[in-house]
Amino acid sequence: MKIIERYGAGYRMLAGRGIWAALYPTRILLAGIYGLFVAVRTGRASSRRRGSVRDSDPRRPVIVSIGNIEAGGGGKTPCAIAVARGIAERGGLPVVVTRGYRGIAQRHAPCVVPAGRAMLPAPGAGFVIGEDLIGSSGAERGALAREAEALGDEVLIYRDRGISVIIDPRRGRGIELARRLFSPSHIILDDAFQNLSVAKDLDILLLDAEKPFDGGRVLPLGTLREHPRGARRADVVIFTRAREKRIPESALKYVEGKEVYFADHEPSGLIDRSGESIPLESLAGRECVLFSGIARPGSFERTILSLGAKPRAAFRFVDHHRYVREDIRPMLEEGGSDALFVTTEKDRAKAIDLFPGGTAVLALRVEMRIDRMNDLLDLLSTSSS
Repeated sequence: MKIIERYGAGYRMLAGRGIWAALYPTRILLAGIYGLFVAVRTGRASSRRRGSVRDSDPRRPVIVSIGNIEAGGGGKTPCAIAVARGIAERGGLPVVVTRGYRGIAQRHAPCVVPAGRAMLPAPGAGFVIGEDLIGSSGAERGALAREAEALGDEVLIYRDRGISVIIDPRRGRGIELARRLFSPSHIILDDAFQNLSVAKDLDILLLDAEKPFDGGRVLPLGTLREHPRGARRADVVIFTRAREKRIPESALKYVEGKEVYFADHEPSGLIDRSGESIPLESLAGRECVLFSGIARPGSFERTILSLGAKPRAAFRFVDHHRYVREDIRPMLEEGGSDALFVTTEKDRAKAIDLFPGGTAVLALRVEMRIDRMNDLLDLLSTSSS
């Protein structure tokens, strides 16, 4: 399989590739300054660690944070979906509060994206509704791409899984709006491990089982948002992509005494251009072209190979890439007019309308399977008592 990287100059600079390798000494200096700033900030927050949000008001929903230390990827969205589904199956009502990364809604926050046909008060009550922003995101783009541009690619995944979302970079305000509109049993904060402005009942940290701390180097020298010792703030640690139920040696001293779980990503189906579900078996023996704009494209590509597909090439774009027609042209040239194109659920909305009509495009849907999930849900129930 041919790997074709389509990363921009910004990505190459941060990765220190090519001529940007000359910036290595500068990156060391910046990493030191950044690491010191984060250490001071988180240290102060830890010293005044607050108790449960519900200590002062037992009627409040349980506030659950899901985040990571490494920038990008990590499985936060699949984990939040798995937790939300488990809460719902036990009769609870989860709502996600997220920043809505790279979506227009972030500039109009707070923005409400309800699941299904939830009844909401008039938007004049201090928020906008996501649907009202979709038309303002560029008439030349397809309907799905406009939705992704307006709301953010991850928000669409939540909505399509039946989970209501509040988009607001100010998490405290988003929490209060979620309470007012939905009266949820649980509020899940997407990517909020470094957010120290709100109290949480449970801080869930995701760590990659294969390389939990990516060499221990912080941005911009490495990919960590903070030093690995930040893991000690977590209440629960979930090791993702864990083929074995074993704590990596490099993480042992940081997770000692914590609730530890293991999880892996499993493909659950395929989605075609019209949104219909296609069985995974349909990929067996099929030649195809892959493309993705995610933090760990290798994981997606290995999954497709494990399903028996025969990829000719894999196009890799930077995480959260916004596709344009110029991105599609080389894919079509590589695959030919009759090729099958396979992408991720996250990339589907942003790219699918740019392919010519009749082109076969499938998106892989992935679920996170958490070992001892019932124990984790029991812990969430305990937090609510």
